[in-house]
Amino acid sequence: MKFRILFITCFLFLQFELSAAEDVLNKQVSNVYQLDSDATTFEMRIEGPNSCGGVYWRVKSPNEAVANRKFSLVLTALTTKSPLSFHDIGVCEGDRSIVSWIRLSN
Repeated sequence: MKFRILFITCFLFLQFELSAAEDVLNKQVSNVYQLDSDATTFEMRIEGPNSCGGVYWRVKSPNEAVANRKFSLVLTALTTKSPLSFHDIGVCEGDRSIVSWIRLSN
């Protein structure tokens, strides 16, 4: 019984650690697209899996102006092949991981 409780506790802790928020640094963007249904949300594909098990990240913003600035940064990274860094907040929408801030590097 104690082993079962220990196993379940370790499993839950591991699940929490895998979905914890983290900075994702210096990644290449392979595509980006704007969702027609929401002007404050767009998605991007980055090399490697996200914390939700998929390959897409969903970028959400509080308003269109902020969304446009973030989209411009991602589009610039895509067209210039510059590395992009961002913050995965550790929240999943399906297999999409939600992103807060975005930074373009050279």
